[in-house]
Amino acid sequence: MIKRVLISLLALLFLLPFVALAKELKFGVLPRLTEKEMREGFTPLAEYLSKELGVKVTLVIPKDFDTWRKEAEARQYDIVYTNPFLYVLLKKAVPETEVIAIASEPEIGSTIRGAIIVKRDSPIKSIADLKGKTIAATDPGSAGAYLVQMLMLNKAGIKKDDVKIIFEKKRDPVAEAVLTGKAEAGFVRDDDVEKLKAGPEKFRKIAVSDPIPNWPIAIAKKMDPAMAKKIREAILKLKKGDLKTVSILGPARIEGFVPVTDKEYDIMREAAKAVGAW
Repeated sequence: MIKRVLISLLALLFLLPFVALAKELKFGVLPRLTEKEMREGFTPLAEYLSKELGVKVTLVIPKDFDTWRKEAEARQYDIVYTNPFLYVLLKKAVPETEVIAIASEPEIGSTIRGAIIVKRDSPIKSIADLKGKTIAATDPGSAGAYLVQMLMLNKAGIKKDDVKIIFEKKRDPVAEAVLTGKAEAGFVRDDDVEKLKAGPEKFRKIAVSDPIPNWPIAIAKKMDPAMAKKIREAILKLKKGDLKTVSILGPARIEGFVPVTDKEYDIMREAAKAVGAW
């Protein structure tokens, strides 16, 4: 009898870490904007998920893309919202990652495009003119402000070593680098051009990429199937046009989530190969 009791207690102690994990889910959001903007935008979604799932969903906004990637690949997040490129890298590193849905935004829907900008009076007219030039981009992990543009350069016959890339972390410093002459061109998301604090009228687009899938939300590690099912259902209930969805996703400038498959992100795998990141 005593032996059975001891075995039961040991089993309970062994399971305690897993029980504790079940009381909290960490939601790792890639910091495309400032921490303040990201936290204000995604706190309503974290609170909604907490209510729907019956467990606390803690919002995690790391300091930069590299930190997000390291923590995600170390399985420190349960749910992630990230860009297309870092999603495919995460899927490669953590095969159990399961994409749930893709964000639909008011201005661009469920796809994004990357743009290459220059100063309004720049002599640069086309991608071919970028050979030998210095280009500002946000981050090497940015899908719409680095990867798709590098894929465009690659298809135009310009290799990574044919240009000098400097990374400025956010879209407005990229624009500032172009204006001050620190860089002769810049990579930004196409929908961000109109939002540049320096004024969109000071720039000219020389190229815009083909559309790529927008940012996905995904389950980032192996978890209880019942919980995974609840997460999928909760996310997919947030449909475009629903008033409740507006209150939850509006602060994040998202109008709803739509289903997506992993295969739709193959274009990002192609872009990753173009820069030697695959």
